[in-house]
Amino acid sequence: MLMWSHESDRAAMATLLNGLLVGAGQLMESVGDWADHLVSDQPTELAGQFVNQLDDEWFDTLAPDPLCEEVAGLVRQRLSAWHPGWPHLWGHILRVTGAAVALAEEENVDPVAAYLMGICHDVAKLDETRTGEPHEEVGAAFARRVLRGRLSPTVIESIRAAIRKEEDGALGGILHDADKLDKIGAAGVLRRISTGTYPGWLPPALWRVGDDWDRFPSMHFDLSIALAQSKGDFLAWFLPLADAVAAEYDDGTG
Repeated sequence: MLMWSHESDRAAMATLLNGLLVGAGQLMESVGDWADHLVSDQPTELAGQFVNQLDDEWFDTLAPDPLCEEVAGLVRQRLSAWHPGWPHLWGHILRVTGAAVALAEEENVDPVAAYLMGICHDVAKLDETRTGEPHEEVGAAFARRVLRGRLSPTVIESIRAAIRKEEDGALGGILHDADKLDKIGAAGVLRRISTGTYPGWLPPALWRVGDDWDRFPSMHFDLSIALAQSKGDFLAWFLPLADAVAAEYDDGTG
């Protein structure tokens, strides 16, 4: 791991943190998008490590079948219809869905059900402040509407229950772990920082990542436990370095 010993290290961290400030409206759908943005223009060892860690955390989100591909398109269409910050949420949904499918495959759970659950779970998140309706309920209703007659009623209800956080079986545990895992590690760092566009946003964003890590819940499966450990190890060395740079912006010296 990098040690914090030279002015060049501080400069590399400042460059990386500023590179993460893309704003919620910037479409970043893959590790490749972030690599192009963070590494291609001004490559540093630190940026390379960050992208490598992100690559370990961000599983491919390939649709397992045509139904999954169709529903993903409907979710993306709904998100992008009116809110300028939809790309940020879409990136989160893709990461959660990829993790959900990976967990499902490890636990011998239907990956199609896991994909559909993940891709639909936050479809109504942006609507919540506008309508006041819980996004879990609206998301579950959306899943029922787009899946009716396409899957068995039992599978649809399991997906809906997991989205509503009422499913205590495998699907519910998978969504819980996949969703919480996106709050920590490199994904958690970019998730919190990337909503902003100015350096003053860095201190509160990094504080949120640390708070999420401090309050991180227990995981249900061997893979999610291992991922949480890897993400925590990353934060243990990354956050002190990042906080040191962000504090300079907080006190006006950055």
